Amino acid sequence: MCLVDIVIFIKLLVYTSAMVVIVKYGEIALKGKNRIDFERKLIKNIKDCLKKNNIEFGQVKRLSGRILIETDQKCDCLNYVYGISSYSYASKVKTDVDEIKKEALKQYKTGTFRVSVKRVDKVLDKSPEIEKKVGAYIVQQKNAKVKLKDYDVCINVEIFKENSFVYSEKIKGLGGLPVGIEGKVCAVLEDDDSVEAAKLMMKRGCEVVLYKLKDVNYDELKKYEYGFKLREVDKVPNYVAAVVTSEKLETLKDRSFGKPVLRPLVAY
Repeated sequence: MCLVDIVIFIKLLVYTSAMVVIVKYGEIALKGKNRIDFERKLIKNIKDCLKKNNIEFGQVKRLSGRILIETDQKCDCLNYVYGISSYSYASKVKTDVDEIKKEALKQYKTGTFRVSVKRVDKVLDKSPEIEKKVGAYIVQQKNAKVKLKDYDVCINVEIFKENSFVYSEKIKGLGGLPVGIEGKVCAVLEDDDSVEAAKLMMKRGCEVVLYKLKDVNYDELKKYEYGFKLREVDKVPNYVAAVVTSEKLETLKDRSFGKPVLRPLVAY
C-alpha cells in the first residue's frame, strides 16, 4: 500500500469513526442575527487548530447550537481556542433506547451518578422517561446509586433524529469570542503585562498585531494563534481599530498613537 493510499485509508477511518468531539459555546449564542458569522469563524479557527496540531479529522460542522468534530483522537489543543466554553469526547450511537443504554453503561465507572438527556430532535420518549430507563438499566447492571445532586458522574445524552451522542465529561474551554471576529487591534509590547493585555483582547475576538517598543517575549501568545497569524509591525498600522496597552489604574498616562487606546488591565 502506497503512502497516498494509507493517508486516504486513515481519513476514511476518521470519517466513519464512532467518536466525536462536541464543542459548546456561550457568548456566540447571544449574537442574534450575526450568530452564524461567529459560528463560521469558530469553525475556521478550530480547523486551523486541528491542522496545526496534526490531528486527523473528518467533518467539522454546526449542529443545533453546537459544533461536532469527527475524530477519534485527543484534541487537547482545543484548550487554546477562544470561543469554546466546553468540549466533550462523545460516543455516537444509533438513536435507539437500547443502544443508548449500552453506551451509557460503558460511560459509567464508579460512585453515584445521574443521567441527563436532551432531545434536540423530538424523537423517542420524553427526556425524563429516557433518563429513568437509562438510569434503571445502569442500577440493574452495576448496582449503582442514583444521585441527582452532588453526584460523582453525570452521563449526558444528546438525541438527534438519526444518531445520539453519549458522554460523561465536560472539559472547560477559554470562553470568550473566536479570534478575528471583532477586527484587528495593535498591541504595544513594552513589558510582560503587555502579553496579558493582548490575550484579553484576543478573548474578546480581536486579532492582534504586535508593535514592540521593548524586547518582550511573546511566545505565550503563540499558544492561541489559530485562525490568524501573529506578526510584528514597526509602527501602528492604519488598518487597526485601536491600540492596546498594558497600563493599569495606578499607571495610567496619556498615550498618542493616532488611534483609540484600549487598556484591558485597568480592571485587574
